Amino acid sequence: MKRVVVAIDGSEVSKGVVDYAIHYANREKDAEMLFLHVVEPSEQREIFYRGHVVSVPPSPDDVRVEFQAFIKARMDAVGEGIPKMSVSLRSGSPYEQIVKFAEEENADIIMIGHRGLGNVQRFFLGSVAAKVVAHAPCSVYVHRPKKEKAEG
Repeated sequence: MKRVVVAIDGSEVSKGVVDYAIHYANREKDAEMLFLHVVEPSEQREIFYRGHVVSVPPSPDDVRVEFQAFIKARMDAVGEGIPKMSVSLRSGSPYEQIVKFAEEENADIIMIGHRGLGNVQRFFLGSVAAKVVAHAPCSVYVHRPKKEKAEG
């Protein structure tokens, strides 16, 4: 059985990754799709507690339900399901957690989206996809949306 880690963040690019994962799962009948969302520290919300502002991560159950609904909406849009799948959550650095999860799950492939950061952003932040490719224990499929051609 092929074990495929599908890293998703709920973005437009993630929709394309999920759509590809759906088609892949239906083409490769023995594929197990392991969807993963990494909750970054920036996703934490601030609350006022006992006179102090405290950062609190979102509820894991709420996040899991949100991403299950996200995947189901893509399956409905594509008109196909995924026979064997799971949704997992991690906290921390996205690329580190994706690589670690792939190692733990003995993944055969990782699917991830690429957002196309600008040159300055890429220089300072790096690309999560590029870091996953550099450190992955297996093959990596990077989904990059087609750019619209300007008419002229």
